[in-house]
Amino acid sequence: MNALSLFRPKALLPSPRVARIILDVALAGTLFWGAHAAYRGSTGHIQNCDSLYSLVVAEKILTERTVDMSGCIPAAAAARQKMQGYDRGQDMPYQFIRRTDPRRPADPPRVYYGYPLGSTLLSLPLVEFFGPHRGLSTLHPDGRPNLAVEDLLQLRIAARVSGAIVVLFYVLCRFFCPPAVSALIAAGFAFGSPVWSTLSRAMWSHTWMVFCLSAAVVLLVLRRRVVQSRPPAERADDVPDPGVERAGWRTDLLFGAALGTAIFWMVFVRAQGIFSAAAIGAYLLLHYRRTLLVTVATGGLWSAALMAASLAYFGTPTPPTVYDPAAIDGHDVLNRFAWLMVSPSRGLLVYCPYVAAVGAVLVGWRKHLTDAGLLLPAGLAVAGHTALFSCYNGWHGGSSYGPRYFCDVLPWFVLATAVAALGLATAPVTGFPWRKVGAAGLLAACFGWGIFVHARGANSVKAWFWNARAVVVAHEDAVKDWRHPQFLAGLAFEVKLDGSIREHR
Repeated sequence: MNALSLFRPKALLPSPRVARIILDVALAGTLFWGAHAAYRGSTGHIQNCDSLYSLVVAEKILTERTVDMSGCIPAAAAARQKMQGYDRGQDMPYQFIRRTDPRRPADPPRVYYGYPLGSTLLSLPLVEFFGPHRGLSTLHPDGRPNLAVEDLLQLRIAARVSGAIVVLFYVLCRFFCPPAVSALIAAGFAFGSPVWSTLSRAMWSHTWMVFCLSAAVVLLVLRRRVVQSRPPAERADDVPDPGVERAGWRTDLLFGAALGTAIFWMVFVRAQGIFSAAAIGAYLLLHYRRTLLVTVATGGLWSAALMAASLAYFGTPTPPTVYDPAAIDGHDVLNRFAWLMVSPSRGLLVYCPYVAAVGAVLVGWRKHLTDAGLLLPAGLAVAGHTALFSCYNGWHGGSSYGPRYFCDVLPWFVLATAVAALGLATAPVTGFPWRKVGAAGLLAACFGWGIFVHARGANSVKAWFWNARAVVVAHEDAVKDWRHPQFLAGLAFEVKLDGSIREHR
């Protein structure tokens, strides 16, 4: 190369591939830090409900190598009754559960955290990072939980995990859309979905579950994108079919091990992830059977390790849980389904109307969709998940904001949106593109509405206090009341702590 060529402007520019990588990294970093800053700066109520005490368990593991929470329950009845989440029936917070070791039935029962321990274990590195050596201990010197510190830690960790989820959304969209469109979609879900109003507001089990599922969906799409090696032709006229992919075992091992790990932790964190796991398995069965074999083997190894650890520690094949299978009663399924979709305080289509708009684009431009086969696992996962909660007697979501249960399938919605955006962009135009303009405008308007309602959940304490109405009146009646939807609490009316309504005049 001539030395003078170094001074030519063209020689100083990166190659197109390097430029794309730099742009992607810059946009992903901007999305992470922008979302993280918004999540940390949100002013709404800290939604420390089911996940309360989960980080206390993490600190007990790090400092005492135990998950026995008996020392966190005060001996004095008055002190127990003051604990957050106290349940009179079991005389301790509802997040805990008492279990006797079946190997030593004469021993007194121990107290354990009753929700899945997956989130606790995945949070261990961050609890260690922020932990006691930085003055942020979730335990008082006498062993009582320090809930003020736990609230702070839950917000810090949730904001980081949720920011990472947004980056995974961007990566997922980049398989289908250019950088600017991918960033817009990722930002739309970052602020116009329960990522903002739920996942970032505390360490719900949904938070790590959505991270793991997002990683699994990215791996699934990447598996479809990988250029596979083909064995050489045995004869001159024996040319491999260019439309048939023949993956090597190395590819299957890498993707299968990664998918198996992501799926195991997704289900360990939140059992409802089983529908997404089954949907991914069905897709692999149809297209990549060897990858499925390695995925199942990897998940089986993780499951065997969990079972061995549980047997050694608890004396049972799985850790103790507060989940009750009888809650899936199968009653009034169609009515529950309808309210899951359109109730004013829990309806998916009320808080995330872009789901319907994306569905309309997928149908209207179905002949121009790329990788439409990926919509099969998305549809199976969403259908199974929705069917489950239509059969659940707690379909209303308890004390929460908006369609909390549909957090579990958000990555599938992102995938469908990216596929729809690509189909809309590549479809040919005849005459004035009024259909395209109208569809794009509808999607933008729906995401705009989503940003408004989820900003209310993330930033309005009064929107959270709306839950007092649900507790006093009855959850089902409250979530069906169109006169007092949760997103308008603090704007059109206020709910007092006794559940009464004060209308704004």
